[in-house]
Amino acid sequence: MAFPQHAVIVTAAGSSERFNTTKQLGVKKEYLQIDGHAVLYRSILPFLQVPNCCAILVTYPEGMEDQCAVALEDLLQQNLVPIILVKGGKSRQESVYNALKMLSTMALGVQYIAIHDGARCFVTPDLVIRTLATATVFKGAVPALPATDALKTIDNNGMIKAHIDRSHTVGVQTPQIFRYPEIWEAHQAAKDSTTLYVDDTEIFSDFGLNVGVCEGDRENRKITYIEDVPEAEKQIADYLSALEEGKRSAQAARALHQAMDEVRREQEKS
Repeated sequence: MAFPQHAVIVTAAGSSERFNTTKQLGVKKEYLQIDGHAVLYRSILPFLQVPNCCAILVTYPEGMEDQCAVALEDLLQQNLVPIILVKGGKSRQESVYNALKMLSTMALGVQYIAIHDGARCFVTPDLVIRTLATATVFKGAVPALPATDALKTIDNNGMIKAHIDRSHTVGVQTPQIFRYPEIWEAHQAAKDSTTLYVDDTEIFSDFGLNVGVCEGDRENRKITYIEDVPEAEKQIADYLSALEEGKRSAQAARALHQAMDEVRREQEKS
């Protein structure tokens, strides 16, 4: 296939609540490592191997831009595809909106936007290409796997209320890929809606557009719980220790510069 011009939005601005059982500020599952590389790094690298990728936008929580940049390792220095950091919002939807808004100001000429969860670090170039090919047919596409468990709906008390026929249900993954600017227009329409959207396929469908399904990958799992990262507790402890040391070093540097400025001013007076 001829690869269309496309950009990628990688969402990594969430609070990691299900993962971060310690509830300590500063621990992001995307910033921890699996086999020597950060989860976020692994989630982005395969997109660089797909032809005609114009830009990759990575969302981060407020106040954590530096930590996000560190997790990207050497990707910010490569000159194949520009990687842009975007401050996320209070929800995933708002974060994607912020990234799409920035994209709308850039003259990239993209035809499609891939939106990928920064915690899905086992994505492959083949899966991206398969989803992109499906999007060229339907305007929207998502990789999915058939449901294997029995599906039920429950009430607020945890009682089963209905039994769902799983023969027509799937579990969707990311990347979810959409025609541009339609996905941007759909997000603008959804911005002031009272609907709590689950993902971008729902936003795209509500805008009146189709989303096709392609075969997902069972290896394309999402890092969700602390057990999903090897030696996570030790990594978290080391991460917080390094973060605190970095803060102390930064404070010491600021204090030194302030002292030097004060000495300089005194010398100028004399």
